[in-house]
Amino acid sequence: MMDLFFPQDFQSDMFWSEAFEAPPVSRSAFVAYTESPRIGFGAANSGSGPNPGNVNKRMMKFLTRSWHPRIEIQEHEKERGFRHMMNERMRREKQRQSYMALHSMLPFGTKSDKKSIIQMASKEIQELNGFVEELKRKNLEVEASLASVNGDRPGVAKIRLSVPNRASGIDSMVEVLKCVKTLGLETRTIRSNFSAQEFSTELEIETEMGAAEAEKAIKRALHLHEMERKQLHHFDEGRRS
Repeated sequence: MMDLFFPQDFQSDMFWSEAFEAPPVSRSAFVAYTESPRIGFGAANSGSGPNPGNVNKRMMKFLTRSWHPRIEIQEHEKERGFRHMMNERMRREKQRQSYMALHSMLPFGTKSDKKSIIQMASKEIQELNGFVEELKRKNLEVEASLASVNGDRPGVAKIRLSVPNRASGIDSMVEVLKCVKTLGLETRTIRSNFSAQEFSTELEIETEMGAAEAEKAIKRALHLHEMERKQLHHFDEGRRS
């Protein structure tokens, strides 16, 4: 039966041939070095290929293209930040000079910080506005008094003034004389009494206006003078503080 599958010529060769001799086993784990080229994965990309610098060139070109935009963006951001810093420094320097110029016009002893400068400047402006309003009101009253002068014939009138709690009687007397001169009145006699409680005076004047109108104008002038004196005193106290 085996003759059908294995011819007679091959039976002796396959099963009854001489024993197969195995190659000699090397007793060392080291293999002799050969200079034959490596064939396999990575051989085409190695430096021994036909274009050893091709990969390096492509890598350098790629890095160059991707690196230059980043450098330009960084330089632009750096330049913009530098300009912003310089503009901010100039703005702060101008602001500091403005505050120092304002501080030089404020009363002596004002602190040099921004908050103190603003507060004191606001206070000074309010007081100056008050002085301006009082002077305007005083000018209007004097103009009204002059406008009411009757030009028919001059007359003689006696005016009595008594103002309590005057701080300085001499200043009050000077203010009365100024008002008389402003109104264009001629003074004949003046009798004044100075005390700690009040200031009183009696004037005999030549006037073309009524005695009541002249007395009212002089009293207004004294009242405005007293208000102005109080404001100046308050201003001096603020400067010393």
